Amino acid sequence: MRLLTLATVFTALATSALAQSDADLVKQGEYIARAADCTACHTAPVDGKPFSGGYKISSPMGPIIATNITPSKDYGIGTWSEDEFAKAIRQGVTPDGTHLYPAMPYPSYAKMTDADVKALYTYLMQGVDPVDAAPAEKTDLPFPFNQRALMIGWNMLFSPKPGWTAPDGLSDQEARGAYLVDALEHCSTCHTPRGLMMNEKQSEYLGGGSLGSWRAPNITPDKATGIGDWSNEDIVAYLKNGFAKGHGSAAGPMAEAVEHSLSKLKDDDLEAIAAYLKKVPAVQSAIDVAASPAVQEVPITSYETADWQGNPDHADALADHSTTDGAKLYNSACAACHGVDGQGAPDGHFPSLSKSAPVTSKDPSNLVMTIAEGISRHDATGYSVMPNFRNDLDDGQIAALAKYVQTNFGGTDPKLDKAAVDTIRSGGEVPWIVKNAAWMTWAGIIIAVIVILGLIGVFRRARRRQV
Repeated sequence: MRLLTLATVFTALATSALAQSDADLVKQGEYIARAADCTACHTAPVDGKPFSGGYKISSPMGPIIATNITPSKDYGIGTWSEDEFAKAIRQGVTPDGTHLYPAMPYPSYAKMTDADVKALYTYLMQGVDPVDAAPAEKTDLPFPFNQRALMIGWNMLFSPKPGWTAPDGLSDQEARGAYLVDALEHCSTCHTPRGLMMNEKQSEYLGGGSLGSWRAPNITPDKATGIGDWSNEDIVAYLKNGFAKGHGSAAGPMAEAVEHSLSKLKDDDLEAIAAYLKKVPAVQSAIDVAASPAVQEVPITSYETADWQGNPDHADALADHSTTDGAKLYNSACAACHGVDGQGAPDGHFPSLSKSAPVTSKDPSNLVMTIAEGISRHDATGYSVMPNFRNDLDDGQIAALAKYVQTNFGGTDPKLDKAAVDTIRSGGEVPWIVKNAAWMTWAGIIIAVIVILGLIGVFRRARRRQV
């Protein structure tokens, strides 16, 4: 009886410990999912159930539809083992052999530790409700990008082997920041420019990259073109609140990263990211430029054509699609918040345009997209919003407004017209590989066939000589 009692107690304690262990893993995995920003891509933005897929990821090759990663056995990852899950997120290969596109940032997740992979798997399996439905759309890219087997060659060239080693010479805090930046937050996926094969150019690590319609700016500590003049506190504030006074406000994909991931990280982790970003090698960018050192002189007479005071909605002025007068459009759409001089509010709530990176950059993409799409972001301070003007201004007017803002407040002279704005809003310039991939693929197939036929001919002639 004593032995039976001891066995019962031992079993109960072991069961309790196991349950507690799983609960801890689920909690840890939930944090990893936030840090890896899984929600942003695997949850549809309008009424999407968590992790059920359906989000449309823009890419130069065409839209990529995020999949269901809930524990549904029929539509999600419910039948995957932990090893199969690890292979998918680290190497981009699913259990049935399907090769994922690097829009799922497995080249970064390859650096995830075994412990974090295990925790994430446990959370998705035990802490997420299964959704027994597939996304309404499937990824359907044009030839040759629909041939997923081509990713085998790309992975051999550009995807690292699984494993993580912190760069040399870092403190414990900086090493933690490196892991967050390089593995979980996958910052280089957006902020590192791409080469001809859509590979990250490691020589320009975090030096700024095009996202099609948007641009991810230089986040190295270069003082002229990066974040060298940002303090660690500025970086933490931006990551947590989506805003740093004197530097700008997060919009577009960065606003999504702040809302779903960065604003939910522990302060220690945000401070670690800031410490690491100040430590990486500085890269000078030909596109990103520092804010103007002095406020631009804007003649007040340029505002005489529009009455913005006392007209908070500006509806009448914005409804006039006949004008491409930048001053009139600025007064109608922007001056009430950013001021006639573009300097915003003293407390920084409405940011100064002359200190805003989208305004001072030589690439007008972010300014054009912010005007068109506005800002809608939940962050640690609550909800931040700037109205969008996509239904109020046509592409010609957006070009005139953006050019006026950049010329007067940013000290730059953008080459913007209606066609340029249309290109930006449609996804940006088409990369070289996308323009040439089809004929290159067919040329490769033809060359391969010729080589094979030539080898067959050589083999047959050799056989005849032997006979």
